[in-house]
Amino acid sequence: MYLASQRKEFILKTLAEHGAARTIALAKQLKVTDETVRNDLINLEKRGFLKRVHGGALALTHKSLHEDIVTQDDVSIRIAKKAVQNIPASVVMFIDSSTMGYQICNHINSRDTHVVSNNPTLLTRLEGIPNLSFYCTGGRFDREALVYVGQEAAKAAGSLSIDMVVLTPDCYSPKHGAGYKNMLQSEFIKSVIPPDAKVIIAMPSTSVANNPAFYTVAPSQISMLITDEALSPEMADQIEKSGVKVELA
Repeated sequence: MYLASQRKEFILKTLAEHGAARTIALAKQLKVTDETVRNDLINLEKRGFLKRVHGGALALTHKSLHEDIVTQDDVSIRIAKKAVQNIPASVVMFIDSSTMGYQICNHINSRDTHVVSNNPTLLTRLEGIPNLSFYCTGGRFDREALVYVGQEAAKAAGSLSIDMVVLTPDCYSPKHGAGYKNMLQSEFIKSVIPPDAKVIIAMPSTSVANNPAFYTVAPSQISMLITDEALSPEMADQIEKSGVKVELA
């Protein structure tokens, strides 16, 4: 019998090899119910590793046909494009792991950018972009979040002279700042932000004011929050009063 982490690894390996997979076929191969596979796909999609479709899933990194199969709503695309507009040329930038992070990577242009992440799958979105370098931290692999975490990962990131951080957290609070649901990812993010780095948050307004398990980055560390026009004027005012600029996409 496969453990939950082993099922997820099997699903991602299948998608990497074939670009798509059907729920029924995965369930048969893993010897579990269709419902178990659907729950695994939901979990992996929330973490930004695949795109669910009717009857199965698509790989975000399948490029054999040079297609962009990441299909997100217009709001996410606008936020991602606005975030990229705020990335200067010749910057060393850390970006965290999420579906929004994938979308941002879809719109990064060359401009001699250097991208660092603890998500190896996210970085494959940047393959083939000229004059762009990308680095994966390595370290301890968290099977639940499917990212590298821990002291070794933080040390590797710290050696790369990061001067900009783009975060796509699970929530944002005017009082407490950005937060994550995963403890190990939260601890890693805390350790990876240099004191003098510019920090940008990119997230949909629907995630603002959600309650995470772990608040991670205080408003005093954040320069800008990029979100959509559905953010209420009252909330935008509260955020800006905390010293964080609000940009609406």
